Formats: sequence, structure tokens, C-alpha cells
Amino acid sequence: MEKSGLPELDIANLVSFSVFAFVTAITPGPNNLLLSVSGANFGLRRTLPHIYGVVSGFTFVVLIACLGLGWLLTHIPLLHQFLKVAGIIVITYLAFRIWNMGSLDDKSSDHPITFFEAFLFQWVNPKGMLVIITAISTYTNPNSSLTETFVPIIVIFFLVAWLSALIWAYSGVFIGKFLSFGKRQMWFNRISSILLITAILPVITQL
Repeated sequence: MEKSGLPELDIANLVSFSVFAFVTAITPGPNNLLLSVSGANFGLRRTLPHIYGVVSGFTFVVLIACLGLGWLLTHIPLLHQFLKVAGIIVITYLAFRIWNMGSLDDKSSDHPITFFEAFLFQWVNPKGMLVIITAISTYTNPNSSLTETFVPIIVIFFLVAWLSALIWAYSGVFIGKFLSFGKRQMWFNRISSILLITAILPVITQL
């Protein structure tokens, strides 16, 4: 009998999906840029709620997508467009917030992204939604059982999300050690803000 999706934990398909998940998770995007900025400005300990929010929020969206959200986004363009516009608005707000962050010596009005904010952001993150929809449409089949297809996808996405979040947060902490003098931190934040806006330009042009 012909198998589909990720049949019986087929090693070749699992390796293929694992590579896809890792590459899409580790490459620059809104989540990773925000984690790097948080690590540089607030250190790893204060960035942990942000990391927890990203990982749990992204994994939860993957779960919901496996249960039907991916189909809805594919077959109801208006819903997909709404999430895109919401994502653009939220990312623009976050970029503005990062732009106005002061130096390491002036953090009285600055605070890291909270768990709840990071969790909710996963619902409007354009890159994350695109990755999830691509994964669901490529590596799953509606007739496959939950254990055959969806459980491996959810577990792998959870693991690579953790790894990627820690790497980018740690990279921000490392960068922060070299930005603790003068206006270096301010310029790092402003460059990061511009990069964050740049990351959503392709989404804006597709509206």
C-alpha cells in the first residue's frame, strides 16, 4: 500500500523535514532579530520569558495548523491577508519601540518583550506563518494519522525553535558586551529596527 506524508516515521522524510525546519528557524526573521536585540539590551535572564513565549507560541500555532488552521489559511485568502496586515502593524510597532531604546546606561523606560507578547506575536509573524503553511502542505497528508505525520512535525518544530531562540538570544548577549560604551547600543538598536522593517518588505509588496 502506498504511504503518504511522513509514513511510519520514514527516516528520509524525517531528515528532509528536519533540515527544512532547522534552516527556516535559524535564518534571520522577526523572531530572531527581536531575540538578538533583547539579548543585547537586557541579557539572557531577562530574555528568558521572551524565549519561552516564542517557543510555546510557535509550537501552539503549529499544533493548531495541523488541526486545520493551515487549510483555512490556504482556502480563505481574506483570513491570510488579515493576519499579514496584523503582522505588519505589530512588527512596525516593535521596530519603533526598538528604535527608541536608549543606551545600556539609560534603560528606565525600556523593558523586554513579555511571555504573553511573544506568544501572541506568533499568530501574526509572517515568516512563521509561511513556514508552517509550507510544512503542512508539503510534509502532511489529510489522510495520514496524527501519530504518523503531525506528532513528528510538532516535536521537530519545538526542538528547532528552542535551539534557534537560544542561539539568537546568546548572540545578542555576546554582541551586547561590545556595545556598552557611548552610543553603540543606540545605533545597534536603530540598525536592528531598520532590519526588522526590511524583513517584512516582501510581505508588504505582496498585499
